Amino acid sequence: MEKREWKPRSDKPRSDKPRSDKPTEKKSFTKRPLLRRELERRVRKFAEPDIPAEITGEELEKRVRFQLTSLAVENAEAVAKHLAALDFFLETDPERAYWHGQSAAHRAGRLAIVRERAGIAAVKHGKFDVALRELKAAHRMSGAPSILPYIAECERALGNPRKALEIAGSIATNKLTDVEQVELRITSAACRIELGQNDAAVVTLTCKELNISDAPWGNRLRDAYIAALNAAGRSGEARPWSY
Repeated sequence: MEKREWKPRSDKPRSDKPRSDKPTEKKSFTKRPLLRRELERRVRKFAEPDIPAEITGEELEKRVRFQLTSLAVENAEAVAKHLAALDFFLETDPERAYWHGQSAAHRAGRLAIVRERAGIAAVKHGKFDVALRELKAAHRMSGAPSILPYIAECERALGNPRKALEIAGSIATNKLTDVEQVELRITSAACRIELGQNDAAVVTLTCKELNISDAPWGNRLRDAYIAALNAAGRSGEARPWSY
């Protein structure tokens, strides 16, 4: 087979000159600062709930307000108001609290305290998939053990009781407040019941806090204890705890 001689695409000799006499300019990819109206437009993409006129943001704990100082002043004020509104509505209107939490996270998602509060509001509203995302992000940022009981509750609610128990078992309970310890007991007991470990659920809930009648979590703890006793076939023991 005869080999063909290679030739350039054109019969004209190639020139050593550059294709253009104009000097080539490097494009700059440096981002220009966003204009105020563009920042406002970004915020408006998220439909924020109205904040009651009486909420100023000053209601927040000082440690929380201090963590917002890394934000631009106007944004910090808005986030503070959303977090204060979240706290205000958390028990009475969980859905509204949830949206205030999402608004705060939309504005200041790089702050652990904001993601944590948004996650807790999502738990209260039953948005466990959203809550898990927010709480995991908060825990990655801060490493706070107080977040783990809520993460365990999310895993349980999403159908992962074994994973929830694994998380619960990894927590140093001496670093939790009384309220957080009670919540962890309730979550762990619910996991035990789902796994058919009813007697273990009763043991988990047997604690001195059962006898504290005026605690804000008292009714929830006693309800969980009664449910565990009934699940274990010990209804007679459950009756005295009814109220």
